Amino acid sequence: MEKVTIYTLAKELNMSPSMVSRAFSPNGRIDREKRRLVLALAEKRGYAPNTLASRLSMREIRIAVVISSRFAANTEKMLLGAREAYEASRDYKIRYDVITLDTGTATDADYDETLQKCRRYDGVLIAGMSAKRHAERIRRLCEAVGRVVLVQAVNLDSDCLFASKHDETLASRLSAEFLSACLRMSTRKNVLLFTGDLESALHKSAADAFRLACTAQGLNLLSVVDMKDDEAYFEALLPSVMQVYGKLIDGIYITSGLSKPLCAYLEEHRTSVPFVAFDTYETVREYMKKGIVTAAVSQNVKAQMRSAFEMLVRHITTGELPPSILYTDVSLALQSNVHQFD
Repeated sequence: MEKVTIYTLAKELNMSPSMVSRAFSPNGRIDREKRRLVLALAEKRGYAPNTLASRLSMREIRIAVVISSRFAANTEKMLLGAREAYEASRDYKIRYDVITLDTGTATDADYDETLQKCRRYDGVLIAGMSAKRHAERIRRLCEAVGRVVLVQAVNLDSDCLFASKHDETLASRLSAEFLSACLRMSTRKNVLLFTGDLESALHKSAADAFRLACTAQGLNLLSVVDMKDDEAYFEALLPSVMQVYGKLIDGIYITSGLSKPLCAYLEEHRTSVPFVAFDTYETVREYMKKGIVTAAVSQNVKAQMRSAFEMLVRHITTGELPPSILYTDVSLALQSNVHQFD
């Protein structure tokens, strides 16, 4: 079998070898469509440039990892994902720096200062900045850096290179189907949705998908309650919400990891209904053991960060064009298998 080389690709595409070579360099000057044609043919013919050899003579690539979260467990998992991706790519000249922000205490000035520092990097991975108030600062960073990747909580209106996230619409459909199965023999099928900040594109998308899924599954959606992704606000809001809907509720889904106030309320008032929580934090596991939480959506943030890091490295080193969104698997954890989601 004839060995495929740059000259083979150039001949088939009627391009010069130098143009084909530029297609594999992120800084190579080549038309976007021609780059796409070269990379598509290279994949079809099984050709891969010796990127390691070329990287040995190039400068160090610097990547910033910015994680904005109020959940230590979330942060730890994403850091592990970044570390695993780095270890897999350590033959290249790559350095990455981590900046963590607590969403409960970080100010707008903290976010502005952090993203300003990120302008000197070759690529930036940002997790957790999906709120509407972050859209403009992320847009400015995208203009300055170009290679900005959003991970986990994603503002889909941002002009990022690509996003790595769970499929919130699938999570909503999965949860609605589960609640429908739990209520199959019930004469009432009233469900209540508690969602995070509806100004977040992710939570709004999840709420819209759950609404449609309820209709498809024959569930009656009583209301969509926006708890603002604020635990104190949620705790203060719950009594009035439950006064209106408490006796009508047959099932519950929450799209936010801040479910502790709801879990505590249900336990205190001895309310037992099928309840799908979000993520598999220790708090959720504790209430799952008590029978308050029936199931929990697992979004696998470690995989989201790892795949985002790996794809960003490939893009920088080879010019590979990433898809607009990388989706990780969405799973439903029950008490019997929640240990698998450590």
